[in-house]
Amino acid sequence: MLQNWIVGFLVSVAALYSLWYVLPASLRQRLGRLHSALDRSPSCSTSCATCGKCSGTDASGAAASCKPPPAEPAQKHPITFHRKP
Repeated sequence: MLQNWIVGFLVSVAALYSLWYVLPASLRQRLGRLHSALDRSPSCSTSCATCGKCSGTDASGAAASCKPPPAEPAQKHPITFHRKP
């Protein structure tokens, strides 16, 4: 019985988080008046809102997106297939 309650709690928390992720910014700002932690918007990672790398808006005033730094190009290595004799 306890296991059912735990699973139900975890599923409901996951459902609330997914709802929060698609919630419009205007509603998040209204909820932010109740508690400051509710004002944060979801981003590319859970710590992205506090990392300080994203300024929140870019020079044009539009919302800036959290993007990871570009990866260095990988070196190309040809694949050689050897036929068995």
